[in-house]
Amino acid sequence: MNWRILHVSTAVSRGGAQNHLFDLVQHQRSVGMNVAVAYLRGPHRDMGVRTHDLALRFYGDLRPLVRLRRLTAEFQPDLVHAHMPPGELYSRLALVGTSARRLPLLITKHNDERFYVGLGERPMGRWVGRRAARIIAISQAVNRYMTGPALGLDPLKMHTIYYGIDARPFVEAPDASGASLRRQWGIADGALVVGFAGRLVPQKSIDTLLQAFSRFRRHAGVDAWLAIVGAGPLEAELRRRARDLGVGERVVWAGFHEDMRGVMRAFDVFAISSVYEGFGLVLIEAMASGRPVVATRAGAIPEVVADGDTGLLVPPGDPQAFAAALAKMTDAELRRSLGQAGQRRALADFTLDKMFARTDALYTDILAPPPADSSSQASRPRIGVLTHESGRS
Repeated sequence: MNWRILHVSTAVSRGGAQNHLFDLVQHQRSVGMNVAVAYLRGPHRDMGVRTHDLALRFYGDLRPLVRLRRLTAEFQPDLVHAHMPPGELYSRLALVGTSARRLPLLITKHNDERFYVGLGERPMGRWVGRRAARIIAISQAVNRYMTGPALGLDPLKMHTIYYGIDARPFVEAPDASGASLRRQWGIADGALVVGFAGRLVPQKSIDTLLQAFSRFRRHAGVDAWLAIVGAGPLEAELRRRARDLGVGERVVWAGFHEDMRGVMRAFDVFAISSVYEGFGLVLIEAMASGRPVVATRAGAIPEVVADGDTGLLVPPGDPQAFAAALAKMTDAELRRSLGQAGQRRALADFTLDKMFARTDALYTDILAPPPADSSSQASRPRIGVLTHESGRS
């Protein structure tokens, strides 16, 4: 596979989509692809390949477009792979005047959200999507959203490929790493730690989690703490909300952590109260760590967390139902059985090898299709959704 691949992303700093891109780039290098990455904004990250900061100052800034066109002309990729709407739009503009047959565009849709907020959003999103040879959705929820009224993308171009992780480091992480973090946080041995990890942004509806934890604390009668791992623009507001709810002294604001293995070991239960979620890579990390999950039945979460098997799902925006699910997690045997089932699921269904194999097959379908006769068409790789039940398409 000696193809030349140019990835264009909005950002490369830490996050679900960015970590997915990092893993994909490392795999592509290992199988002989010549890979370069361009990104629009945010902190630089060593991707292990040529990585170009397009230095976006504001959306609508034309300088990154000029830089991207110059990079494309210099690198001469066989395929441009775009990630996240701003990266998609700048990629599409950079390809104006370039034949779709000579230089195909592949898009990965990492979330079920609007293309952008503003005038002409839908026609612009459709214009970008029409140029794509194929579009990857990271979940069935994202696939449905993108082919629905929001954007109305062509279902025949859409292919669902789930994220994968290297689960072994989470499986093998020592319990001592979690115990050390709990001591740093001032949490006594034997306390029940409910943990969240992610960005402190409206999508995550952390206020719902705080309300649920407050209700749980009032009624459960156990020594419980809530650990919030992550950073974001809502932190100050959420800290005030925790104090107002009377749980300010029982919430740890742990900030950003690089190594999630120890973080997951510090949790007894992983909790996430999102109102929408394109996939939720952190859910797989929690499951691989053997942690039971309490989550909202939103977006792709039910595709990852099997309700009653690997965790408990509740309606979005319902603190009372969330608190009731947390109360069930005071049962140590239930936590153990859900956690073990989640770990088995993570190891079986959400692996890097499966993600890479399906993505490689899609690249081959775009870049090295067989001759267009009936016998060859029958042997073309079938790219679809990887089902959890069978492990096959």
